Amino acid sequence: MQSDIQHPASSSLRRSIPAQPLHIPWWNGLDLAILGELALSPSSLPTTTVDVVVVGAGVAGLSAALSARAAGAEVLVLEKAALLGYGASGRNAGILSAGINMGITDFPAESPQAAFWPETTQALRSLLKEAEQPNSLLSAQLTGAFSLAQSAHAARQLAREVKARQALGLRAELLTPEQVKEATHGRLNVQTVVKALWLPDEGRVHPLSLLAHLARKARACGIQLVGQSEVATYQECTNAAHGSHWKLTLADGSVLRARGLIKATGPVVQANARIYALAFVIDLPASFPLFWDAAPYLYADYRAGDGRLVVSGGRYGKAGITKHDQRYYRHLAAGARQWLPELVEQEPAFTWAVDLQVAPNLIPALDTPGTTAPGISIEGLGALGVLPGIVLGQRAGASISQK
Repeated sequence: MQSDIQHPASSSLRRSIPAQPLHIPWWNGLDLAILGELALSPSSLPTTTVDVVVVGAGVAGLSAALSARAAGAEVLVLEKAALLGYGASGRNAGILSAGINMGITDFPAESPQAAFWPETTQALRSLLKEAEQPNSLLSAQLTGAFSLAQSAHAARQLAREVKARQALGLRAELLTPEQVKEATHGRLNVQTVVKALWLPDEGRVHPLSLLAHLARKARACGIQLVGQSEVATYQECTNAAHGSHWKLTLADGSVLRARGLIKATGPVVQANARIYALAFVIDLPASFPLFWDAAPYLYADYRAGDGRLVVSGGRYGKAGITKHDQRYYRHLAAGARQWLPELVEQEPAFTWAVDLQVAPNLIPALDTPGTTAPGISIEGLGALGVLPGIVLGQRAGASISQK
């Protein structure tokens, strides 16, 4: 496990990084401008009632804050850590994958859940445009993705997936193992592949660059980001002076009031499972596609970039560090070596994990935490959470501003 960070940041910024994330590859070689945007400092909280308070400064929280601000609200974002990227948003595998962690064929085409696929695809396209802007901090790239079926049953499921996606106007094709081999320059081992689903509109992102990008946009439009501000309790109140509102009490005893509340603390608060990730050092083309095996709930994702192959997924473990963690890492590493035999003699350079709330049917959604004061809770994010987090954040911010 690698634990040394090398970047041109100043000593003070280096010292701002807690020890725990050091083994996550995104912090390795991190640009000073990105690290500067990730840094949060505690500041005095407003004494007046704020329009909207967002609790949690991950991808979903910052997206919600930007959406609420665009609707004209005064927005304050509270983050319990001293810098962005310490939670689930900074620990993911850097995959930009459309939809949610279920098959599109699990839902009727007209269902609200099916709308995640076109909406997240549009969110990806928007990110790619923003990454192309001059002086952008955002590192994101369109690579396409293969879902690799290793059985006739899985191949039939992929064929149904192609039809369902095409019915929604999304690009999808069913390819042969030979076509996969050609597209990956012969480096991907396709001996066990029966069929492959090709998704052109998939990509990868550097998670910390995304958080820095969103934070810069938030600060530029007047959103206040406050770190080291853990919310201990929140309750609905009604009085003559403030009407229906939220009273938030922080861990240090500070109190503030907000007309609207957005909870975006992510899937880590009530974690029941652990998802593992690792990274090999390997020189793959920047355009090398994402790929994953097609078996539901057991698949692992693989994405190349920045001189690494990042692997995540497989079987979930119990939340918290356990004696079985190394076994899960070995399983992920063995899968990577199967697909890319050139890794047979290598050990992972990075291993890390994140504890999440996970269930087979955990569908990302907006919930209402209160009854009288305007409030929205973003729930159900986890695997494939980056793009759904953006979509739900945007919905939450727009909705809270209308209440």
